[in-house]
Amino acid sequence: MRDQLIYFLDLVPGEEVDEYGDIKENPVKSEEIFAELMSISQTEFYQAQTSDKKPEIKFKITDYLDYQGQKYLIHDDIRYKILRTYRTKNNELEITCYGGVRNVVATVSDEN
Repeated sequence: MRDQLIYFLDLVPGEEVDEYGDIKENPVKSEEIFAELMSISQTEFYQAQTSDKKPEIKFKITDYLDYQGQKYLIHDDIRYKILRTYRTKNNELEITCYGGVRNVVATVSDEN
């Protein structure tokens, strides 16, 4: 049942420059999307561990076209980094995420 609300988030270069001379990136949030909350399988968990990733949450959305290659997903005000996506034969999309951060407005880091 698709009863969970998620949003995709991407960072777009802005016009402002920070104190180090780097261009600041502005977060751009998608429209709300209904998704099904799924479990991470043992196989998926252990395969991700080999590359030092820890999948934490997985969603399925009805239409794969709702996803446009964004790097982040927001669910219940927690920002996750998208680890992988998988398009099913029914044109649904499974999205596996890791690294939940409670404060969505916090600086986004790509360290992992």
